Amino acid sequence: MKVMVRGIYSTALLRLILKNGHEISLPTVSQKERFGVWSTESPDVIVSDTQDKHAIKILGRREHVEDFVKILKKGVPSTILVGKARQLENSQDSIQIIAAFPLEAKLELDVLRSEVTYTVPWHHFCRAGGESLSLVVSFAEQLLEEGLLQPDKVYAMFKEYMSKLTPRLGSTIRIVHSKLNGKNILMGPAKVIWRREGVVKVRRSILGGGVYDGLNVPKSPGDYAITELKKERMYTLTRYYSINGSLKGEYYNICTSVEMYDTYVRYVDLGVDVVRPFGKEPSIIDQDEPREACATGQLPEHIMKKALDVVKEIVKQLV
Repeated sequence: MKVMVRGIYSTALLRLILKNGHEISLPTVSQKERFGVWSTESPDVIVSDTQDKHAIKILGRREHVEDFVKILKKGVPSTILVGKARQLENSQDSIQIIAAFPLEAKLELDVLRSEVTYTVPWHHFCRAGGESLSLVVSFAEQLLEEGLLQPDKVYAMFKEYMSKLTPRLGSTIRIVHSKLNGKNILMGPAKVIWRREGVVKVRRSILGGGVYDGLNVPKSPGDYAITELKKERMYTLTRYYSINGSLKGEYYNICTSVEMYDTYVRYVDLGVDVVRPFGKEPSIIDQDEPREACATGQLPEHIMKKALDVVKEIVKQLV
């Protein structure tokens, strides 16, 4: 199988391709320099970044795409397949699949990339986070390649820097709620009202009528939500309040490890949630969703099990 890869994950993915006995097709100049072997024949599979850089598009004949996905799941075991395979127009057997890389997968890709070249900790997290972070990473790794910096010191510096990266107090951010069906829901604008050691609390105004999903509590004019977000934690906690500050209910959204940037926070929603209307006992909703996603091959088993363990722990704390 011949694979052409473009984008921020290309070095890691091409390393994975070669380790599994397949070929690099039509490489860039830098890919030629890095790997030294390639094919000039047309690719069987084309891989590229999605627009938001947190996932990849895998395009090709069905059998080749499925073979690539098997390799991807084995080499990057925290990969999550989102949405359904899309058959391309004017083609009977070519499909496109989207593979999302939550934080755990990005760190696994870092390990693959480090087998080829200098790779600072949280490399792919930074590259996906925007131009500024991406430039910092490229600059540091260029200095390492030229021998101008000591790797151990740079790696320690990056770990320290990443541990402190959170949205600024008073800033307005968005929460990117990425779902297993492939849709990204943008929640916000949300104002950062509290920040401490990798934890932020943001406030959002609630618009529209109806009831709160899961809580079955009516929405009212003037309602607002306070969401607590902690880096790398596998849930978010939202408390809903009325205009006079009375608590209406709590919503624990189970997700992949929270990724926190300066202007937005993101995660993949794993379906299952814990809810507690004010004055009532907690309950679990949609707990079959991660199991079903695991059964169909979308969600890795270890992430599914972690999600259900988190649910049990939250319920234990609330009862």
